[in-house]
Parts: sequence; structure tokens; C-alpha cells
Amino acid sequence: MRVLVREPINQPLQLKEIEGAFEDFQEIVGESIEIVPITDNIVCICNEKGESQELGRNFYDDRLGWIMGTCVFTAAKNSEFDSLTDQQIGYISEYIGFPVV
Repeated sequence: MRVLVREPINQPLQLKEIEGAFEDFQEIVGESIEIVPITDNIVCICNEKGESQELGRNFYDDRLGWIMGTCVFTAAKNSEFDSLTDQQIGYISEYIGFPVV
């Protein structure tokens, strides 16, 4: 599955291919997973303890404030994670304000 990964503190978005198992997301963001909806069909998966663990600022969400630590952006369909489309990748790049590498 195609996802975008962003490490904290002004890093570019990285297009990656992962299997999409729960453990894959834990390996990237850490053990305590939080799912933050970005749109109806895009979610951000991050570490829910990012602030208390001082993982570093990633991006600012108008509803939740600073999202901390490494994040994974993926599509969501019917409560399942799915590959991002080119259009969704473009949207996330604009939303975050950083290029995809």
C-alpha cells in the first residue's frame, strides 16, 4: 500500500510502500497509535503519546493543535486502510505544505 511518511521537524513527505498491517504502522510511529482524520477518506496515523514523549512537532492541525512525532498518511475506506491515490498525495502535500520525495 502507498502511504506518505513524515518525520518531525520540517522534513519532507516520503512516499513509501508498506504491507499495511497494524505492526507496520507501529514500527513507523511507535506503539501507541492514534488515528487523526484529515478528510473523509484520508487519515493521519501518529503516536498518541507523542507530546508526553517529546517526539518533536510534525504539523499543526486546526482542530487538535500540534501533531507530534513521525506520522503516516493513508487512505481510509470502510474502516480499512488503503493506498493513497495521486490526488490524495497532492492534497496531503498542500495540506502539510511540504514536497513529496
